[in-house]
Amino acid sequence: MARKEKLPPNVSSFVDRHGKRRYRWRRAGRSAYFRAHPNSPEGAAELEGFLAGHAAGPAPRHAHGTVGWVAARYYASAAFLGGKNKASAHNARMILEKFVAEVENDLITNFRFDHIEAMLMRAAVKRTNDKGRTIGGPSAAANLRGELKPFFDYAIKLLGLQRPNPVDQAEPIAVPKGGFHTWTEDEIAQFRACHALGTKPRLALEIFLWTALRRGDASTFGRKHLKDGMIEVTPSKTKDSTGQTLWLPAAPQLIEAIEAMAVTGTETFLVTDYGRPFTTAGLGQRMRKWCDDAGLPHCSAHGLRKAATRRAAEAGASNQELKAVGGWSTDRQVAVYTAAVEQKRMAEQALAPVIELDLANRPRR
Repeated sequence: MARKEKLPPNVSSFVDRHGKRRYRWRRAGRSAYFRAHPNSPEGAAELEGFLAGHAAGPAPRHAHGTVGWVAARYYASAAFLGGKNKASAHNARMILEKFVAEVENDLITNFRFDHIEAMLMRAAVKRTNDKGRTIGGPSAAANLRGELKPFFDYAIKLLGLQRPNPVDQAEPIAVPKGGFHTWTEDEIAQFRACHALGTKPRLALEIFLWTALRRGDASTFGRKHLKDGMIEVTPSKTKDSTGQTLWLPAAPQLIEAIEAMAVTGTETFLVTDYGRPFTTAGLGQRMRKWCDDAGLPHCSAHGLRKAATRRAAEAGASNQELKAVGGWSTDRQVAVYTAAVEQKRMAEQALAPVIELDLANRPRR
């Protein structure tokens, strides 16, 4: 693995949409781009100028019509905040700010469909970041496209432009169907065999399996959610959640896993080695390790949400009942999680009469 380039404090690098590596200095809301390499004598002189300018006064505003100028208004607009709660707005902003940081001084009017396609193609490439985490991929590109479309819709309306949205004209990146792998019963048993009751990984599995919560909600799940033999939880609102309060039965298997723990957190059942609640990303990383330890590198936390839905569907739950468990609002959202179960059921229904008819018409020996 190539060593990471050492840069001066507050200096970072990125590859722009033209494939050129650029260097940026940022400090306390002010930023500037290098013309020369920051480690060269010319770059050192540029850095001194940036620092002198920072000491001289407040950061200049973005020029009218640039990506940064639009972004400052978009984040405070009804177009961005309408229908989003704090968690979903935070996630959307995190996705957009990577784009804004790269092109904040570029004019909106300069963007064409091929610029958007180049960005989506780069986002679709899986890679490892400085912290060793895998980032990017087709789903990341799809998420970026999903945030860029309303951003450019807003920009076009804000600037009074008579032009199509370049995101609409850009070809989307194909995302493999199926998404996260749905855990099988054998995989659930394999994980349990590796991680006994009384361990954090086992508690995590039982929480995901018996609540069908996402990582963000599972990381905040605690004793306050247990009430009179039931679970009361309000999932964070996302694209496929109504954000309503859900009541779920407190499964004995889940209670057993909680009571088997020698220590749990005061606010949340799952805590880090330092006794603090997990972040959403932190819990995902730990589940990744716990799955790897169990010999299940293809399994994930979200796959357990799909497994919980699969189990209920196989037991005969209706779409309305499944929506009550997962907090979905439409049958289409449920279908993402139950497609395999539905295919199996329909295939059995279609072939069962054929099998019976063939058996009945066999000549007796």
